[in-house]
Amino acid sequence: MNLLFLNSIEVGTYGGMEDWIRLVASGLSKRGHSVTVSGRRNSEFLKRVSATSDSIRVESFDISGDFNPTTIASIKKYIKLHSIETVVVNFNKDLRLGGLAARWAGDVKVIWSLGLDITKDSLIHKTISPRLFDGVIVPSEALKKQIAASGYIQPDEVRVIPIGIPPATACSTRNKTREKLGVPSDAILAVTSGRFVAQKGHRYLIEAAPQIIKSAPQIRFLLLGDGFLQQEHEAAIEKLNLGDRFIFAGMLESVHDALVASDLMIHPSIEEPFGIVLLEAMRAGLPIVASRVGGIPDVVAEGENAELIPPMNPEALAESVVALIMDPSRMERYALAGQERWNRQFRDDLMVTAVENYLVSQRKAADEPG
Repeated sequence: MNLLFLNSIEVGTYGGMEDWIRLVASGLSKRGHSVTVSGRRNSEFLKRVSATSDSIRVESFDISGDFNPTTIASIKKYIKLHSIETVVVNFNKDLRLGGLAARWAGDVKVIWSLGLDITKDSLIHKTISPRLFDGVIVPSEALKKQIAASGYIQPDEVRVIPIGIPPATACSTRNKTREKLGVPSDAILAVTSGRFVAQKGHRYLIEAAPQIIKSAPQIRFLLLGDGFLQQEHEAAIEKLNLGDRFIFAGMLESVHDALVASDLMIHPSIEEPFGIVLLEAMRAGLPIVASRVGGIPDVVAEGENAELIPPMNPEALAESVVALIMDPSRMERYALAGQERWNRQFRDDLMVTAVENYLVSQRKAADEPG
């Protein structure tokens, strides 16, 4: 197949769906497909894709408005020049630009890959979007139901393909990482990974912390990530006099190092279409306490490698965390089950195979007569 991935993420931003494209594009190119990844000029996204594989062609476009005729003409020209058969788009803007270019180029399939619900209840979306895609990929059944509620994306147009992540590379030792982070060797380290935005629910972990500490005084909380709510969270922690219990580590070069140095993951999200950090936790062998929202129940197995709690409920969060860390045998059981679950269902090669099969089936359907 000749494939073009289009993602218009801002120049300095790189997130989960950008990494999805990087992994899928790399995997497909290794299997002999001709793959181009495109985006904004000088973007962090394209830089990371370029560093991943020499076999991926990287192309930058001048991306501005959703219906910019110059950009659409450039994409169309590229499609024709390289005999692109399928265009995979991400944002609404990508669907407009890549979808229109593909339709004008001729017999080109357009697949809309959605990592969260960006469908909008407006006339322009309801009338134009359905004409611009041939199929939709989402990572969870929960997200499929959510976007189907838009009314212009039908359930039978949506294929659920779980996100996968590769095996971890060699990492630093647990003790060395703890020493670097300033965590006592005998502490119970609970890690939370995610941007400091409201939907990640950090405030509920902070509210639950005093109750957790009362039962588990040796616990420390490691927060990975950044975001505009960080100062607000730091102020809330200081107000509770818990500054020595929380570690704000920022965006680490190796998240896996921090996870291996931890004892469990707490994921108190309010909204979560999937939860890549949960895959990273399972791969690292961490038991999990998470909110029962969105795609999280599709990712973890409740009672097997994770405890699920109602969202926005500090009392339930504290109770579940304390019960888990007071039961070392369950912690160990969850750790092993989580690693097995990641290896069985959420490896990157499984994801690439599923995407490959889906794209091939879409092309075959297009080539069938009648």
